[in-house]
Amino acid sequence: MRNLAILAMAVVCLVDLSSCGTTSFAPPPVTPELAQTGKGQHGDIAMLREGRALFVHRCIECHTLPAVSSHSAQQWPRLIDEMAGRASLKPAERKAVLAYILAARTQ
Repeated sequence: MRNLAILAMAVVCLVDLSSCGTTSFAPPPVTPELAQTGKGQHGDIAMLREGRALFVHRCIECHTLPAVSSHSAQQWPRLIDEMAGRASLKPAERKAVLAYILAARTQ
């Protein structure tokens, strides 16, 4: 009986710990409408697709993905600059990630 109680407590703790820092956020897909947002000031559809792919695959290596609305348009460039080195982003990749996030924020 005691072993069952310990097992139950362990399961509860694991479930609780695994839910910390997780999010149901899914970055919006790149659509022609997203690419037209802001009349192209955020980049073309190919750049936005690259930016989304980099955002999803590189950023998740260190932390959960933040919602694109979690920071202002003025905060994102600094945040991406701070993370670019850890994510091994080249300047063009950094620009693509920023373009995607800024375009996605406007939706």
